[in-house]
Amino acid sequence: MFDATADAAAPLARNEGMNEPGIFKGCTDADGPLAAATKDAILAYLGKPNAAAWERLRTRAIAGRTTLGDAWTLANPSAIRRFPTSAELIRAMRVAVVAQWAQASAALRTH
Repeated sequence: MFDATADAAAPLARNEGMNEPGIFKGCTDADGPLAAATKDAILAYLGKPNAAAWERLRTRAIAGRTTLGDAWTLANPSAIRRFPTSAELIRAMRVAVVAQWAQASAALRTH
């Protein structure tokens, strides 16, 4: 069923992410800007990437419903069996945000 309220709210949630600073610019969870706990977890991981921290972090949303694990796979499909370095995770976050915006733009052009 079409929910006009949900469709109208989706671009607003994405736009809220554009107010985020630095590496979090454009990042959102399904309901809006990233929670402080998610940002803190990402920053902690970037300071010391390791497999255990990645397992805890990879299920967190970074671009709407796209998780960090999804973003990592999207940015580097051949490396899904390892955890990303700091630079690789930042790149994956950017890829996920761009993909989210591209998908939203394509949806707007078809209506």
